[in-house]
Amino acid sequence: MRVHVDPDLCIGCGICEGNAPDVFSLAASAIAEVIMDPVQPDFEEDARSAAEDCPEGAIVIENGEDSETPTPPAADSADDAEEFTNENDLERKFEMKATVDQDLCIGCGICEGVVPEVFSLQSEPYAEVLLDPIPEEFQDAVREASEECPESAISIE
Repeated sequence: MRVHVDPDLCIGCGICEGNAPDVFSLAASAIAEVIMDPVQPDFEEDARSAAEDCPEGAIVIENGEDSETPTPPAADSADDAEEFTNENDLERKFEMKATVDQDLCIGCGICEGVVPEVFSLQSEPYAEVLLDPIPEEFQDAVREASEECPESAISIE
Protein backbone atom coordinates (compact mmCIF):
# COMPACT_ATOMS: atom_id res chain seq x y z
CA MET A 1 0.00 0.00 0.00
CA ARG A 2 1.20 3.50 -0.82
CA VAL A 3 -0.03 6.86 0.50
CA HIS A 4 0.37 10.38 -0.78
CA VAL A 5 -0.45 13.76 0.74
CA ASP A 6 -1.91 16.41 -1.57
CA PRO A 7 0.04 19.55 -0.57
CA ASP A 8 -2.70 21.79 -1.97
CA LEU A 9 -5.25 20.31 0.45
CA CYS A 10 -3.13 19.63 3.55
CA ILE A 11 -3.53 22.28 6.27
CA GLY A 12 -0.86 20.83 8.57
CA CYS A 13 -3.28 19.94 11.37
CA GLY A 14 -1.22 16.92 12.49
CA ILE A 15 -4.11 14.49 12.78
CA CYS A 16 -2.40 12.07 10.38
CA GLU A 17 0.83 12.20 12.37
CA GLY A 18 -1.15 11.56 15.54
CA ASN A 19 -2.90 8.53 14.00
CA ALA A 20 0.12 7.13 12.17
CA PRO A 21 3.40 8.65 13.44
CA ASP A 22 5.44 5.97 11.67
CA VAL A 23 3.86 6.92 8.32
CA PHE A 24 3.41 10.73 8.48
CA SER A 25 5.47 13.60 9.86
CA LEU A 26 5.20 17.37 10.12
CA ALA A 27 8.68 17.76 11.65
CA ALA A 28 10.32 19.16 8.50
CA SER A 29 7.42 20.99 6.88
CA ALA A 30 4.17 22.86 7.50
CA ILE A 31 2.34 20.13 5.60
CA ALA A 32 2.33 16.40 6.26
CA GLU A 33 5.00 14.29 4.62
CA VAL A 34 4.93 10.55 4.04
CA ILE A 35 7.93 8.99 5.80
CA MET A 36 7.12 5.33 5.07
CA ASP A 37 6.67 4.54 1.39
CA PRO A 38 5.41 1.96 0.74
CA VAL A 39 3.50 1.51 3.98
CA GLN A 40 4.46 -1.69 5.76
CA PRO A 41 1.53 -4.06 6.45
CA ASP A 42 1.73 -3.50 10.23
CA PHE A 43 1.02 0.22 9.69
CA GLU A 44 -1.67 0.06 6.98
CA GLU A 45 -4.58 0.27 9.42
CA ASP A 46 -3.10 3.39 11.04
CA ALA A 47 -2.55 4.98 7.62
CA ARG A 48 -6.16 4.26 6.62
CA SER A 49 -7.37 5.76 9.90
CA ALA A 50 -5.30 8.89 9.23
CA ALA A 51 -6.83 9.18 5.74
CA GLU A 52 -10.36 8.78 7.10
CA ASP A 53 -9.79 11.38 9.83
CA CYS A 54 -8.11 13.94 7.56
CA PRO A 55 -10.49 16.93 7.64
CA GLU A 56 -9.46 18.08 4.16
CA GLY A 57 -9.32 14.69 2.40
CA ALA A 58 -5.65 15.37 1.59
CA ILE A 59 -4.44 11.77 1.98
CA VAL A 60 -4.67 9.44 -1.00
CA ILE A 61 -4.28 5.70 -0.46
CA GLU A 62 -3.13 3.55 -3.37
CA ASN A 63 -3.58 -0.20 -3.52
CA GLY A 64 -2.12 -1.29 -6.82
CA GLU A 65 -4.31 0.25 -9.54
CA ASP A 66 -7.03 1.51 -7.17
CA SER A 67 -6.78 4.69 -5.15
CA GLU A 68 -9.03 6.01 -2.43
CA THR A 69 -9.47 9.65 -1.52
CA PRO A 70 -11.69 10.27 1.50
CA THR A 71 -13.97 13.23 0.97
CA PRO A 72 -15.08 15.66 3.64
CA PRO A 73 -18.74 15.25 4.66
CA ALA A 74 -21.28 17.28 2.69
CA ALA A 75 -24.38 19.06 3.95
CA ASP A 76 -27.19 16.65 4.80
CA SER A 77 -29.72 18.40 2.61
CA ALA A 78 -30.54 21.63 0.83
CA ASP A 79 -32.98 22.46 3.65
CA ASP A 80 -30.18 22.20 6.23
CA ALA A 81 -27.93 24.43 4.12
CA GLU A 82 -30.71 27.03 3.74
CA GLU A 83 -31.46 26.96 7.47
CA PHE A 84 -27.77 27.43 8.27
CA THR A 85 -27.51 30.36 5.86
CA ASN A 86 -30.51 32.08 7.42
CA GLU A 87 -29.04 31.55 10.89
CA ASN A 88 -25.72 33.00 9.70
CA ASP A 89 -27.45 36.08 8.29
CA LEU A 90 -29.11 36.69 11.67
CA GLU A 91 -25.81 36.25 13.56
CA ARG A 92 -24.02 38.78 11.36
CA LYS A 93 -26.23 41.55 12.74
CA PHE A 94 -24.58 41.03 16.14
CA GLU A 95 -21.01 40.94 17.39
CA MET A 96 -19.41 37.51 17.20
CA LYS A 97 -17.12 36.15 19.88
CA ALA A 98 -15.24 32.87 19.75
CA THR A 99 -13.75 30.94 22.65
CA VAL A 100 -11.59 27.82 22.79
CA ASP A 101 -12.14 25.30 25.58
CA GLN A 102 -8.59 24.59 26.77
CA ASP A 103 -9.67 21.26 28.24
CA LEU A 104 -11.00 20.03 24.88
CA CYS A 105 -8.48 21.55 22.45
CA ILE A 106 -5.81 19.09 21.29
CA GLY A 107 -3.74 21.71 19.46
CA CYS A 108 -4.27 20.13 16.04
CA GLY A 109 -4.14 23.50 14.27
CA ILE A 110 -7.17 23.05 12.03
CA CYS A 111 -8.67 26.34 13.23
CA GLU A 112 -5.41 28.17 12.62
CA GLY A 113 -5.21 26.60 9.17
CA VAL A 114 -8.73 27.78 8.32
CA VAL A 115 -8.43 31.33 9.70
CA PRO A 116 -4.96 32.27 11.01
CA GLU A 117 -6.11 35.85 11.47
CA VAL A 118 -8.32 34.68 14.35
CA PHE A 119 -6.71 31.53 15.85
CA SER A 120 -3.10 30.87 16.84
CA LEU A 121 -1.10 28.10 18.46
CA GLN A 122 2.09 30.18 18.68
CA SER A 123 2.24 30.75 22.43
CA GLU A 124 0.14 27.95 23.92
CA PRO A 125 -0.31 24.20 23.38
CA TYR A 126 -3.95 24.95 22.56
CA ALA A 127 -5.55 27.44 20.17
CA GLU A 128 -5.98 31.04 21.27
CA VAL A 129 -8.45 33.56 19.89
CA LEU A 130 -6.62 36.63 18.58
CA LEU A 131 -9.58 38.91 17.76
CA ASP A 132 -12.47 39.86 20.02
CA PRO A 133 -15.01 40.56 18.65
CA ILE A 134 -14.57 38.72 15.35
CA PRO A 135 -14.69 41.11 12.36
CA GLU A 136 -17.44 40.32 9.87
CA GLU A 137 -14.98 39.37 7.11
CA PHE A 138 -13.72 36.43 9.24
CA GLN A 139 -17.05 35.22 10.68
CA ASP A 140 -17.76 32.59 8.00
CA ALA A 141 -14.24 31.20 8.37
CA VAL A 142 -14.59 31.07 12.17
CA ARG A 143 -17.83 29.09 11.76
CA GLU A 144 -16.01 26.71 9.39
CA ALA A 145 -13.15 26.30 11.89
CA SER A 146 -15.66 25.54 14.63
CA GLU A 147 -17.38 22.91 12.47
CA GLU A 148 -14.08 21.28 11.49
CA CYS A 149 -12.68 21.16 15.03
CA PRO A 150 -12.37 17.42 15.78
CA GLU A 151 -12.95 17.98 19.51
CA SER A 152 -15.70 20.65 19.26
CA ALA A 153 -13.50 22.93 21.37
CA ILE A 154 -14.55 26.17 19.64
CA SER A 155 -17.66 27.97 20.87
CA ILE A 156 -19.24 30.91 19.06
CA GLU A 157 -21.43 33.53 20.73
